[in-house]
Amino acid sequence: MLSRAGGALFITILFAASLLVAVVLGAVSGGRAGASTDPSSCVAPLPGAGLAAGKVPAEYVEAIREAAKASGIPAPILAGQLRQESNFNPKAVSHAGARGIAQFMPGTWASYGQGKDPSDPQAGISAQGKFMGGLLKQAKASGFAGDPVDLALAGYNAGWGGVTAVGGIPDNGETAQYVTRIRQFANEFAAKDGTDAVTASVKGSGECDLATGTSSGNDDYPFKDLPHCMLNANGGYAGCPAGSQSEFNAFHGECVDFVMWRLNQQFGVTKAPWKIMNGNFRPDGGVLGDARDYRAAWENKGWPVDKTPTVGAVVWYGPANANASSAGYGHVAIVKEVLKDGSFIEEGYNFGFPPEDHKYYTIKRANSAPDNFLHLPKAG
Repeated sequence: MLSRAGGALFITILFAASLLVAVVLGAVSGGRAGASTDPSSCVAPLPGAGLAAGKVPAEYVEAIREAAKASGIPAPILAGQLRQESNFNPKAVSHAGARGIAQFMPGTWASYGQGKDPSDPQAGISAQGKFMGGLLKQAKASGFAGDPVDLALAGYNAGWGGVTAVGGIPDNGETAQYVTRIRQFANEFAAKDGTDAVTASVKGSGECDLATGTSSGNDDYPFKDLPHCMLNANGGYAGCPAGSQSEFNAFHGECVDFVMWRLNQQFGVTKAPWKIMNGNFRPDGGVLGDARDYRAAWENKGWPVDKTPTVGAVVWYGPANANASSAGYGHVAIVKEVLKDGSFIEEGYNFGFPPEDHKYYTIKRANSAPDNFLHLPKAG
Protein backbone atom coordinates (compact mmCIF):
# COMPACT_ATOMS: atom_id res chain seq x y z
CA MET A 1 0.00 0.00 0.00
CA LEU A 2 1.22 3.48 -0.82
CA SER A 3 0.57 6.74 1.02
CA ARG A 4 -2.70 8.55 1.75
CA ALA A 5 -4.13 11.88 0.51
CA GLY A 6 -7.10 12.94 -1.60
CA GLY A 7 -9.42 14.44 -4.34
CA ALA A 8 -10.40 14.98 -8.03
CA LEU A 9 -13.29 16.43 -10.06
CA PHE A 10 -15.51 14.59 -12.26
CA ILE A 11 -15.06 16.31 -15.58
CA THR A 12 -17.96 15.97 -17.94
CA ILE A 13 -17.78 16.29 -21.70
CA LEU A 14 -21.07 16.89 -23.40
CA PHE A 15 -20.28 14.91 -26.49
CA ALA A 16 -17.71 12.28 -27.34
CA ALA A 17 -17.39 9.44 -29.75
CA SER A 18 -19.92 6.79 -29.02
CA LEU A 19 -21.68 7.62 -25.79
CA LEU A 20 -24.52 5.16 -25.78
CA VAL A 21 -27.24 5.20 -23.23
CA ALA A 22 -30.64 3.73 -23.23
CA VAL A 23 -33.02 3.08 -20.45
CA VAL A 24 -36.26 1.41 -19.78
CA LEU A 25 -39.35 2.07 -21.85
CA GLY A 26 -42.80 1.20 -20.62
CA ALA A 27 -44.81 1.09 -17.45
CA VAL A 28 -43.24 0.51 -14.09
CA SER A 29 -45.35 -1.48 -11.71
CA GLY A 30 -45.24 -2.89 -8.22
CA GLY A 31 -43.77 -1.22 -5.16
CA ARG A 32 -44.92 -1.26 -1.58
CA ALA A 33 -47.76 0.51 0.08
CA GLY A 34 -46.86 4.08 0.87
CA ALA A 35 -44.09 4.27 -1.73
CA SER A 36 -43.69 7.32 -3.92
CA THR A 37 -45.54 7.25 -7.22
CA ASP A 38 -42.69 9.19 -8.85
CA PRO A 39 -39.42 7.23 -9.16
CA SER A 40 -37.48 10.48 -9.54
CA SER A 41 -38.26 11.30 -5.91
CA CYS A 42 -36.95 7.96 -4.67
CA VAL A 43 -33.53 8.70 -3.21
CA ALA A 44 -31.57 6.25 -1.07
CA PRO A 45 -29.51 7.93 1.65
CA LEU A 46 -26.65 5.53 0.98
CA PRO A 47 -26.10 5.50 -2.79
CA GLY A 48 -26.05 1.95 -4.10
CA ALA A 49 -25.31 0.97 -0.55
CA GLY A 50 -27.03 -2.34 0.16
CA LEU A 51 -24.87 -4.99 1.84
CA ALA A 52 -25.75 -8.59 1.09
CA ALA A 53 -26.54 -10.68 4.15
CA GLY A 54 -23.65 -12.77 5.41
CA LYS A 55 -21.03 -11.37 3.05
CA VAL A 56 -19.37 -8.93 5.47
CA PRO A 57 -18.38 -9.77 9.09
CA ALA A 58 -21.49 -8.99 11.11
CA GLU A 59 -19.61 -7.05 13.77
CA TYR A 60 -18.57 -4.45 11.19
CA VAL A 61 -21.78 -4.02 9.20
CA GLU A 62 -23.27 -1.17 11.22
CA ALA A 63 -19.97 0.73 11.34
CA ILE A 64 -19.64 0.42 7.56
CA ARG A 65 -23.17 1.72 7.09
CA GLU A 66 -22.42 4.71 9.29
CA ALA A 67 -19.18 5.37 7.42
CA ALA A 68 -21.12 5.24 4.16
CA LYS A 69 -23.57 7.82 5.44
CA ALA A 70 -20.74 10.09 6.58
CA SER A 71 -18.70 9.78 3.40
CA GLY A 72 -21.23 9.45 0.58
CA ILE A 73 -19.35 6.32 -0.54
CA PRO A 74 -21.54 3.22 -1.09
CA ALA A 75 -21.22 0.72 1.76
CA PRO A 76 -20.15 -2.15 -0.54
CA ILE A 77 -17.26 0.00 -1.78
CA LEU A 78 -16.10 0.68 1.78
CA ALA A 79 -16.47 -3.00 2.64
CA GLY A 80 -14.50 -3.92 -0.47
CA GLN A 81 -11.79 -1.48 0.55
CA LEU A 82 -11.51 -3.07 4.00
CA ARG A 83 -11.30 -6.49 2.37
CA GLN A 84 -8.51 -5.28 0.10
CA GLU A 85 -6.63 -3.41 2.82
CA SER A 86 -6.63 -5.96 5.64
CA ASN A 87 -9.07 -8.77 4.88
CA PHE A 88 -11.12 -7.29 7.77
CA ASN A 89 -8.24 -7.89 10.20
CA PRO A 90 -8.07 -5.09 12.80
CA LYS A 91 -4.63 -6.28 13.94
CA ALA A 92 -3.04 -6.09 10.48
CA VAL A 93 0.29 -4.26 10.14
CA SER A 94 1.86 -3.73 6.72
CA HIS A 95 5.55 -3.77 5.89
CA ALA A 96 5.30 0.01 5.47
CA GLY A 97 3.86 0.46 8.94
CA ALA A 98 0.17 0.94 8.09
CA ARG A 99 -2.03 -0.42 10.86
CA GLY A 100 -5.54 -1.57 11.53
CA ILE A 101 -8.55 -2.70 9.58
CA ALA A 102 -8.32 0.30 7.24
CA GLN A 103 -4.49 0.37 7.16
CA PHE A 104 -3.76 3.95 8.19
CA MET A 105 -0.21 5.25 8.32
CA PRO A 106 0.62 6.77 11.73
CA GLY A 107 0.68 10.36 10.49
CA THR A 108 -2.73 10.10 8.86
CA TRP A 109 -4.18 8.23 11.84
CA ALA A 110 -3.18 11.12 14.05
CA SER A 111 -5.56 13.32 12.05
CA TYR A 112 -8.47 10.88 11.70
CA GLY A 113 -8.21 8.39 14.57
CA GLN A 114 -9.57 10.69 17.29
CA GLY A 115 -6.92 9.53 19.71
CA LYS A 116 -8.04 5.89 19.62
CA ASP A 117 -5.98 2.76 19.12
CA PRO A 118 -5.50 2.07 15.38
CA SER A 119 -6.30 -1.59 16.05
CA ASP A 120 -9.81 -0.60 17.18
CA PRO A 121 -11.92 -1.70 14.17
CA GLN A 122 -14.83 0.62 14.90
CA ALA A 123 -12.47 3.60 15.08
CA GLY A 124 -10.70 2.41 11.95
CA ILE A 125 -13.91 2.19 9.92
CA SER A 126 -15.06 5.57 11.18
CA ALA A 127 -11.71 7.09 10.17
CA GLN A 128 -11.96 5.38 6.79
CA GLY A 129 -15.35 6.99 6.19
CA LYS A 130 -14.13 10.45 7.15
CA PHE A 131 -10.99 10.18 5.06
CA MET A 132 -12.77 8.76 2.02
CA GLY A 133 -15.46 11.42 2.33
CA GLY A 134 -12.79 14.10 2.16
CA LEU A 135 -11.18 12.45 -0.84
CA LEU A 136 -14.53 12.20 -2.59
CA LYS A 137 -15.20 15.91 -2.09
CA GLN A 138 -11.81 16.74 -3.55
CA ALA A 139 -12.44 14.37 -6.44
CA LYS A 140 -15.66 16.15 -7.30
CA ALA A 141 -14.06 19.57 -7.02
CA SER A 142 -10.96 19.02 -9.18
CA GLY A 143 -10.57 18.90 -12.94
CA PHE A 144 -9.71 15.25 -13.48
CA ALA A 145 -11.67 12.85 -15.66
CA GLY A 146 -13.01 9.63 -14.21
CA ASP A 147 -15.39 8.28 -11.60
CA PRO A 148 -14.97 10.33 -8.40
CA VAL A 149 -15.26 7.20 -6.25
CA ASP A 150 -12.46 5.53 -8.21
CA LEU A 151 -10.35 8.67 -7.92
CA ALA A 152 -10.96 8.78 -4.17
CA LEU A 153 -9.89 5.15 -3.89
CA ALA A 154 -6.77 5.94 -5.89
CA GLY A 155 -6.02 8.83 -3.54
CA TYR A 156 -6.40 6.54 -0.53
CA ASN A 157 -3.88 4.14 -2.01
CA ALA A 158 -1.39 6.35 -3.82
CA GLY A 159 -1.79 9.65 -2.04
CA TRP A 160 -3.57 12.58 -3.60
CA GLY A 161 -0.25 13.88 -4.82
CA GLY A 162 0.07 10.77 -6.97
CA VAL A 163 -3.38 11.33 -8.45
CA THR A 164 -2.68 15.01 -9.05
CA ALA A 165 0.64 14.28 -10.74
CA VAL A 166 -1.04 12.35 -13.55
CA GLY A 167 -4.51 13.87 -13.48
CA GLY A 168 -6.15 10.57 -12.64
CA ILE A 169 -5.36 7.06 -11.45
CA PRO A 170 -1.57 6.60 -11.32
CA ASP A 171 -0.02 3.98 -13.59
CA ASN A 172 2.34 2.68 -10.91
CA GLY A 173 1.63 -1.02 -11.13
CA GLU A 174 -0.51 -1.02 -7.99
CA THR A 175 -3.20 1.65 -7.80
CA ALA A 176 -5.29 0.71 -10.85
CA GLN A 177 -5.37 -2.90 -9.67
CA TYR A 178 -6.26 -1.70 -6.17
CA VAL A 179 -9.31 0.15 -7.50
CA THR A 180 -10.34 -2.77 -9.69
CA ARG A 181 -10.09 -5.27 -6.85
CA ILE A 182 -12.20 -3.10 -4.56
CA ARG A 183 -14.87 -2.83 -7.25
CA GLN A 184 -14.84 -6.61 -7.59
CA PHE A 185 -15.18 -7.10 -3.85
CA ALA A 186 -17.93 -4.46 -3.76
CA ASN A 187 -19.92 -6.39 -6.35
CA GLU A 188 -19.55 -9.49 -4.18
CA PHE A 189 -20.69 -7.68 -1.05
CA ALA A 190 -23.56 -5.71 -2.60
CA ALA A 191 -27.16 -6.75 -2.12
CA LYS A 192 -28.74 -7.88 -5.36
CA ASP A 193 -31.13 -4.94 -5.45
CA GLY A 194 -28.55 -2.41 -4.24
CA THR A 195 -30.46 -1.74 -1.02
CA ASP A 196 -30.90 -3.20 2.43
CA ALA A 197 -33.17 -2.77 5.41
CA VAL A 198 -31.60 0.46 6.61
CA THR A 199 -30.54 2.07 3.35
CA ALA A 200 -33.68 2.08 1.23
CA SER A 201 -36.11 4.92 1.75
CA VAL A 202 -38.20 7.45 -0.06
CA LYS A 203 -38.45 11.08 0.91
CA GLY A 204 -41.12 10.96 3.56
CA SER A 205 -42.17 7.32 3.58
CA GLY A 206 -42.16 4.07 1.67
CA GLU A 207 -39.23 2.26 0.08
CA CYS A 208 -37.18 2.24 -3.12
CA ASP A 209 -37.64 -0.84 -5.26
CA LEU A 210 -36.01 -1.79 -8.53
CA ALA A 211 -37.93 -1.03 -11.66
CA THR A 212 -38.62 -3.78 -14.16
CA GLY A 213 -39.86 -2.42 -17.45
CA THR A 214 -40.25 -3.36 -21.07
CA SER A 215 -38.54 -2.11 -24.19
CA SER A 216 -40.24 -1.25 -27.44
CA GLY A 217 -37.52 -3.15 -29.27
CA ASN A 218 -37.81 -0.62 -32.06
CA ASP A 219 -35.98 2.48 -33.21
CA ASP A 220 -38.58 4.94 -31.99
CA TYR A 221 -36.04 7.69 -31.28
CA PRO A 222 -37.79 10.78 -32.68
CA PHE A 223 -34.69 12.83 -33.60
CA LYS A 224 -32.83 10.33 -35.80
CA ASP A 225 -33.30 12.35 -38.99
CA LEU A 226 -32.03 15.63 -37.53
CA PRO A 227 -28.42 16.92 -37.91
CA HIS A 228 -25.83 15.20 -35.74
CA CYS A 229 -22.11 15.52 -35.06
CA MET A 230 -19.83 14.04 -37.69
CA LEU A 231 -17.18 11.39 -37.10
CA ASN A 232 -14.03 10.76 -39.09
CA ALA A 233 -12.95 7.30 -40.22
CA ASN A 234 -11.14 6.71 -36.92
CA GLY A 235 -14.17 7.56 -34.82
CA GLY A 236 -12.98 11.00 -33.78
CA TYR A 237 -15.25 14.01 -33.98
CA ALA A 238 -14.98 16.08 -37.15
CA GLY A 239 -17.43 18.75 -36.06
CA CYS A 240 -21.05 19.36 -35.16
CA PRO A 241 -23.19 21.21 -37.72
CA ALA A 242 -25.82 23.79 -36.89
CA GLY A 243 -28.96 22.22 -35.47
CA SER A 244 -27.20 19.19 -34.00
CA GLN A 245 -27.77 20.13 -30.35
CA SER A 246 -30.77 18.31 -28.95
CA GLU A 247 -33.71 19.31 -26.80
CA PHE A 248 -32.09 17.35 -23.96
CA ASN A 249 -29.01 19.62 -24.09
CA ALA A 250 -26.92 16.86 -25.64
CA PHE A 251 -26.51 16.08 -29.37
CA HIS A 252 -28.79 14.21 -31.74
CA GLY A 253 -28.00 10.56 -32.30
CA GLU A 254 -25.61 10.25 -29.36
CA CYS A 255 -25.92 7.57 -26.73
CA VAL A 256 -26.71 10.09 -24.06
CA ASP A 257 -29.49 11.59 -26.13
CA PHE A 258 -31.06 8.21 -26.73
CA VAL A 259 -30.99 7.39 -23.03
CA MET A 260 -32.67 10.62 -22.11
CA TRP A 261 -35.37 9.82 -24.63
CA ARG A 262 -35.86 6.45 -22.95
CA LEU A 263 -35.76 8.00 -19.48
CA ASN A 264 -38.44 10.48 -20.38
CA GLN A 265 -40.55 7.66 -21.82
CA GLN A 266 -40.08 5.81 -18.53
CA PHE A 267 -41.66 8.75 -16.74
CA GLY A 268 -44.47 8.98 -19.28
CA VAL A 269 -43.10 12.04 -21.09
CA THR A 270 -42.83 11.90 -24.89
CA LYS A 271 -42.64 15.58 -25.78
CA ALA A 272 -41.40 18.86 -24.32
CA PRO A 273 -41.34 20.00 -21.59
CA TRP A 274 -39.01 17.11 -20.77
CA LYS A 275 -38.71 15.69 -17.27
CA ILE A 276 -35.14 14.40 -17.63
CA MET A 277 -32.44 16.50 -19.27
CA ASN A 278 -28.67 16.53 -19.22
CA GLY A 279 -28.50 19.13 -16.48
CA ASN A 280 -31.26 18.13 -14.06
CA PHE A 281 -30.65 14.44 -13.26
CA ARG A 282 -28.06 14.58 -10.48
CA PRO A 283 -29.07 15.91 -7.05
CA ASP A 284 -25.72 17.71 -6.77
CA GLY A 285 -26.39 19.76 -9.91
CA GLY A 286 -23.80 17.99 -12.07
CA VAL A 287 -24.67 16.99 -15.62
CA LEU A 288 -25.14 13.41 -16.74
CA GLY A 289 -22.26 13.94 -19.16
CA ASP A 290 -20.48 11.17 -21.03
CA ALA A 291 -21.24 7.46 -20.88
CA ARG A 292 -18.27 7.07 -18.54
CA ASP A 293 -19.99 9.42 -16.08
CA TYR A 294 -23.25 7.51 -15.74
CA ARG A 295 -22.35 5.12 -12.94
CA ALA A 296 -21.24 7.99 -10.73
CA ALA A 297 -24.42 9.87 -11.64
CA TRP A 298 -26.49 6.84 -10.61
CA GLU A 299 -24.61 6.56 -7.33
CA ASN A 300 -25.02 10.28 -6.73
CA LYS A 301 -28.75 9.86 -7.34
CA GLY A 302 -28.87 6.96 -4.91
CA TRP A 303 -30.18 4.49 -7.47
CA PRO A 304 -29.13 0.81 -7.52
CA VAL A 305 -25.97 -0.32 -9.31
CA ASP A 306 -25.09 -4.02 -9.60
CA LYS A 307 -23.98 -6.85 -11.89
CA THR A 308 -27.40 -8.34 -12.66
CA PRO A 309 -29.25 -7.52 -15.89
CA THR A 310 -32.96 -6.78 -15.77
CA VAL A 311 -35.11 -5.60 -18.64
CA GLY A 312 -34.85 -1.84 -18.88
CA ALA A 313 -31.65 -1.46 -16.86
CA VAL A 314 -28.89 0.74 -18.22
CA VAL A 315 -25.89 -1.25 -19.43
CA TRP A 316 -22.71 0.56 -18.35
CA TYR A 317 -19.30 0.03 -19.95
CA GLY A 318 -16.50 1.95 -18.24
CA PRO A 319 -13.82 3.76 -20.24
CA ALA A 320 -11.40 0.82 -19.99
CA ASN A 321 -13.94 -1.82 -21.06
CA ALA A 322 -13.04 -3.51 -24.35
CA ASN A 323 -16.72 -3.47 -25.35
CA ALA A 324 -16.86 0.32 -25.21
CA SER A 325 -16.98 1.72 -28.71
CA SER A 326 -14.60 4.55 -27.86
CA ALA A 327 -11.69 4.16 -25.48
CA GLY A 328 -11.78 6.78 -22.78
CA TYR A 329 -15.47 7.59 -22.99
CA GLY A 330 -17.16 4.31 -22.18
CA HIS A 331 -20.48 3.15 -23.54
CA VAL A 332 -24.00 2.76 -22.24
CA ALA A 333 -27.05 0.93 -23.55
CA ILE A 334 -30.26 -0.69 -22.36
CA VAL A 335 -31.19 -4.27 -21.53
CA LYS A 336 -33.86 -5.11 -24.09
CA GLU A 337 -34.23 -8.77 -23.13
CA VAL A 338 -32.68 -11.15 -20.58
CA LEU A 339 -31.96 -14.63 -21.95
CA LYS A 340 -31.68 -17.93 -20.06
CA ASP A 341 -28.16 -18.72 -21.29
CA GLY A 342 -26.43 -16.05 -19.21
CA SER A 343 -26.71 -13.36 -21.83
CA PHE A 344 -28.94 -10.45 -22.72
CA ILE A 345 -29.95 -8.37 -25.72
CA GLU A 346 -28.93 -4.73 -25.57
CA GLU A 347 -30.28 -1.92 -27.70
CA GLY A 348 -28.79 1.47 -28.19
CA TYR A 349 -27.51 4.18 -30.46
CA ASN A 350 -24.22 5.28 -32.03
CA PHE A 351 -22.12 2.14 -31.70
CA GLY A 352 -20.14 2.11 -34.90
CA PHE A 353 -17.77 3.91 -37.22
CA PRO A 354 -18.93 5.83 -40.30
CA PRO A 355 -21.14 5.17 -42.12
CA GLU A 356 -22.76 3.12 -39.33
CA ASP A 357 -22.43 5.80 -36.65
CA HIS A 358 -25.39 7.55 -35.00
CA LYS A 359 -27.71 4.66 -35.78
CA TYR A 360 -29.87 2.29 -33.74
CA TYR A 361 -28.55 -1.22 -33.06
CA THR A 362 -29.21 -4.39 -31.07
CA ILE A 363 -26.61 -6.96 -30.03
CA LYS A 364 -26.40 -10.07 -27.85
CA ARG A 365 -24.00 -9.75 -24.91
CA ALA A 366 -22.76 -12.01 -22.12
CA ASN A 367 -23.98 -10.87 -18.70
CA SER A 368 -20.33 -10.41 -17.75
CA ALA A 369 -19.54 -8.06 -20.66
CA PRO A 370 -20.48 -4.72 -19.08
CA ASP A 371 -18.99 -3.33 -15.88
CA ASN A 372 -22.37 -2.70 -14.25
CA PHE A 373 -26.10 -2.47 -14.72
CA LEU A 374 -27.76 0.74 -13.56
CA HIS A 375 -31.32 0.30 -12.35
CA LEU A 376 -34.23 2.65 -11.88
CA PRO A 377 -36.16 2.48 -8.61
CA LYS A 378 -39.63 1.01 -8.84
CA ALA A 379 -42.62 3.33 -8.61
CA GLY A 380 -45.49 2.60 -6.30
